[in-house]
Amino acid sequence: AAASDRIAALQPDLGVIVAYGGLVREPLLSAPRYGWINLHFSLLPAWRGAAPVQHALIAGETTTGATVFRLVPELDAGDVFDQLTYPVPPGATAGDVLDALAHRGAYLVEGVVDAIEAGIAVAHPQSGAPTFAPKLSAEDGLLHWDEPADRILSRFRGTTPEPGAFTTVDGARVKILEAAPADDDIALAPGHIAAAGGAILVGTASLPVALGRVQPAGKGPMDAADWWRGLRSLDPVAGR
Repeated sequence: AAASDRIAALQPDLGVIVAYGGLVREPLLSAPRYGWINLHFSLLPAWRGAAPVQHALIAGETTTGATVFRLVPELDAGDVFDQLTYPVPPGATAGDVLDALAHRGAYLVEGVVDAIEAGIAVAHPQSGAPTFAPKLSAEDGLLHWDEPADRILSRFRGTTPEPGAFTTVDGARVKILEAAPADDDIALAPGHIAAAGGAILVGTASLPVALGRVQPAGKGPMDAADWWRGLRSLDPVAGR
C-alpha cells in the first residue's frame, strides 16, 4: 500500500513493467493517466505467466517473441500494442533467449511509449486460445531418460540456467550444465552412461545425449569426462 501511495502521488502519465509475471491491482492499476504497459517474453496469448520462454522451449517451440500490451486485471490478457518474433537459435537455452529478447524488447517498448506520447498508439485484442506458463519448480528440471533425445534436450534448454536441469546417479543429484545431441549413434539403453569417441553419452529412448559440463552435488562445475573418471560405479545409470 505504501508503494502504491508513493506511485500515485507522482501522478504518473504511464507505467511500464518488464516481464513482471504478476498482477497490478486497483487502485494502482488506474493511477497512471495512460495506464500501464508490460513487456512480456512471448507472442501473447501464448504462454501467459511467469516463465514464458522456459515453457516455450520445454514444449520444443522454435519461434518465440515479445509483446508489449496494456495491463488489465486478468493476468497477461490486455490488448496488444506491438509484437516481435524471434527464431530460437539451435541449442539456445532459456537464459540465451531471455537475454536476446530483453535487448530487442527494449526497442519495442521505446516505440510503444513514443506512440502513446504522440497519441497514435493502437492496441488490438489478443487473438487465439491462450496457453499458460506458471513459475517452474526445481523438480521441473529433472531429465527423464526414457523419453526421446529431442524432448530431453528441450527440457534441458528450457530449464537452463534456472531452475537448472539435473539427473540422479546412484541416488546423488547431478546438475547438467551443458548437453547436446550425440555425434555418435551408438546403442545405449535409456539412462545408461558410457564414454565413446571422447564424449560422455547418456542413452535415451532414441539417440544418445552428450554431456558437456556437469555439477555433482557438493562440488563445482566440471567437464563431464572428469566427472565420469571419478565415478566409482562400474555401470552408472542416470535416473536412479
